[in-house]
Amino acid sequence: MERVGGELALRNGPQSRLERPPHRGPPRPARGGGRRAPAHPPVRASGREVLDALDEELDRLPARYREPLVLCHLEGLTRDEAAARLGVSLATLKSQLDRGRKSLAGALTRRGVALGTGLLLGAITAPAGACPPHLLAAIGRTAAGSVSSAVGKLARVAATAPLERIKLAAVSVLGLAVVGLVLAGSGADLPSCASEPFRAALTAPHPDPKGGAPAVTKEPTDPSEPAKKSPTIEVRGVVLGPDHKPVPGAKLFLGHHWKSLGLAPQAAADAEGAFAFTVAEDEYTHVIATAPGLGIAWTDWDALRARPVPALTLHLTADEPIRGKVVNLEGKPIAGVSVSVIRLYRPEKEKTLDAWLKTAPDAKPGSPDLTPLYRWPNDSGRVAPATTDRDGTFEIRGVGRDRVAVLHVFGPTTAVHQWNVVTRKIEKFIGRGPINLGDDTFHGSEPILVGAPVPVTTGRVTDTETGKPIPGSVVTVEGLSQQQMTMTGLTVVADKDGRFTLPGVPVGTPLLAVGVEGPSGAPYHPVRLNVPDDTAARAAFDVKLTRGIPVIVRVVDKATGQPVEAQLRYGVFTDENPNVKRVPNLSGFFNGAPVPLEPRNRAEYRLLVMPGKGLVGATVYGKGLYLSGVGAEAFAKYRKGDELNGLAGGFRFPVFSANTLVPIDVPADAKEFRVTLELERGVTAPVRVVGADGKPVSGTVSRGLFNSMFANEDWSEPAPGATFTAVALRPGQTRRVLFLHTERKLAGSAVVLGGAKEPIEVRMEPWGEMSGRVIGAAGAPAAGPISMQWDAVSEDKADPSPVRPPRTQMAQLGADGRFRIDGLVPGLTYQLALQGPTFSCDSVAKKVAKSGKTVDLGDIVFSLEEP
Repeated sequence: MERVGGELALRNGPQSRLERPPHRGPPRPARGGGRRAPAHPPVRASGREVLDALDEELDRLPARYREPLVLCHLEGLTRDEAAARLGVSLATLKSQLDRGRKSLAGALTRRGVALGTGLLLGAITAPAGACPPHLLAAIGRTAAGSVSSAVGKLARVAATAPLERIKLAAVSVLGLAVVGLVLAGSGADLPSCASEPFRAALTAPHPDPKGGAPAVTKEPTDPSEPAKKSPTIEVRGVVLGPDHKPVPGAKLFLGHHWKSLGLAPQAAADAEGAFAFTVAEDEYTHVIATAPGLGIAWTDWDALRARPVPALTLHLTADEPIRGKVVNLEGKPIAGVSVSVIRLYRPEKEKTLDAWLKTAPDAKPGSPDLTPLYRWPNDSGRVAPATTDRDGTFEIRGVGRDRVAVLHVFGPTTAVHQWNVVTRKIEKFIGRGPINLGDDTFHGSEPILVGAPVPVTTGRVTDTETGKPIPGSVVTVEGLSQQQMTMTGLTVVADKDGRFTLPGVPVGTPLLAVGVEGPSGAPYHPVRLNVPDDTAARAAFDVKLTRGIPVIVRVVDKATGQPVEAQLRYGVFTDENPNVKRVPNLSGFFNGAPVPLEPRNRAEYRLLVMPGKGLVGATVYGKGLYLSGVGAEAFAKYRKGDELNGLAGGFRFPVFSANTLVPIDVPADAKEFRVTLELERGVTAPVRVVGADGKPVSGTVSRGLFNSMFANEDWSEPAPGATFTAVALRPGQTRRVLFLHTERKLAGSAVVLGGAKEPIEVRMEPWGEMSGRVIGAAGAPAAGPISMQWDAVSEDKADPSPVRPPRTQMAQLGADGRFRIDGLVPGLTYQLALQGPTFSCDSVAKKVAKSGKTVDLGDIVFSLEEP
């Protein structure tokens, strides 16, 4: 996403939440009542897939479930406050929260994005008094291994803009109330709209936990070592036209669902319509082709993920120009209105939209759907935007026939609006949206679009101390949504005099605001301001930004002194740092988005802070090699239980959400400040896995050997030996470790003790299973898109160690409604939940797994219709 100058330099929607790859989870077993292969170890979902699925499933939630989640877990309202704002009773709000949490967790799991009890599922079942602003942080931890960006200005979107706020929240579930977070690295491949906390949480290195002794894990690479060259892949294929003949000279582009598009190394197809080139592995996910007079073509998002990459065929379509008109409420034409394509969809499997058009008006689950073009090509060379002429008419070419385009229509005095256009000559209709969001209006290729008038919103960004303009400041409209979708891309850049004019923002919109930050690299604290409804106030909507002080932070391994890549947290306590008052309307500083300056190298990072006292912490995600909460004793006066209270912004900071915490006191006249954070490995505990005969058992997969709060730890790969080492323990600390042998169908667990000298034995025994049948309200076997999830829960109050079970597993129903779950650790308690297309049911009774036995859960009643 590029920043461009000028008052109406609008960045159009490539960060839309609709632009997410479809789920490509592990292959589902064949339906039927017979036994299925054990699901261990499951296929890992990448962090990118986790976030993509999170966006889509949040969007699918009905508004009555989504809005309470946003208000309570993102806006930080208490339940009483949220109930009052929504105009519902407290009991109704509680019910909506519970349903929303469970539906979101179940939907993610149904897609194969399983987060485990200790992560999202644990959060959604935990009671809460006042709803804290941290709904989904563990998703960030789960995703931290292999992810890149999240979309757009995450720290500053209001309740009506759930996408970005949810993605910010994904940095802070299970009490991870992020006070400040910054990536220890450049994040050079992330779009400018990606907030720094998610650059941090999502670009963390992730060594996969393996079996064996983790104590020998390789240290971080020395900063002086040259970067390793990424491996390459070969991409080849052909571009065909609607007549299935080659299209010589077709332009070729490479895309990613969060990165900017660019020309392919071979910029155009040859005389035979063919192309062949190499690119860095994992740098791109799809190929796009265009040609004059034809409609755009693109591959599926994962086309470049197979190894080797198969030969690609891109089918350009006949073009169907969108010829429309924009009129005002009186039906008169509006000239000078910008119209651009911000999202684009094609049939998922069919060649035409015929099947979708038949089902869209009254679509049911399982109806034909559409697949989007990820990272919309809004830059030059693809589908060009248009501006209405004096008659209010416009024309957009290059979309192609049998596409669904989402148009962005706006002007300084015309309210921003999104319109769905089907590139067919059809009458408009109301039907299901591209991702089943509910009722949307769809126009044909000759739409008449109505633009509502709004007052002009214009202002100037200046320095608080000097009053001088800050050119290049970025102003983003937040809090606008339509049909359960955040309206994205509403960003302008201040000109050389610091002036800006927003796209037409409507009047009377609750929580409508702008997030403002300084130019890239400038040391200004971001702010968030509500947009007034008053016409005069909108004409002088001025913004002041306050400078901070750069802090240079080193993060090192205490034992070796070697640098460690980490994420940084920063916060201040209001009763000891009056400088908080210097930045009115502060946004994103204490809730997860401090302003990062350029990384100096792998050993040093720069963080923007206030003068005075505060705290800085470091968290190493994806490894689990270090203790957590080290240094928390320095903040004992603010500690209540495992949380620090009194932080600016009203956030509670769980001390164990960081590996280490240190106090700082930055002089007011400092040009720069330095601090070193040391990470401690703690003690270890040896483990030995044996069979019933006492002999060593090799080939097991494990979980629990690492500090799971920070490790993206699923089942490990099968280990060649039978001895292991649990790491990152305090002396005397307990932790449960789990082992499975999938070939021999064995399982076992034990509680290790930090600092123990003698290995504890984990005795493997035949694993347990559970079975049952899901029936409908009428007693017949349940049918339809129903999935189930199960996970271990802690039932032993005498055992203080967490169960730390593997990620939630999934099972499928047979045609007779029966299911069978295997791979259960004997002695552990498991719970089961069901998920339908629109809601989930409460977990069924908890059952203890028994060695070599199948626990029959009997008939479970579940209806596809929500009660």
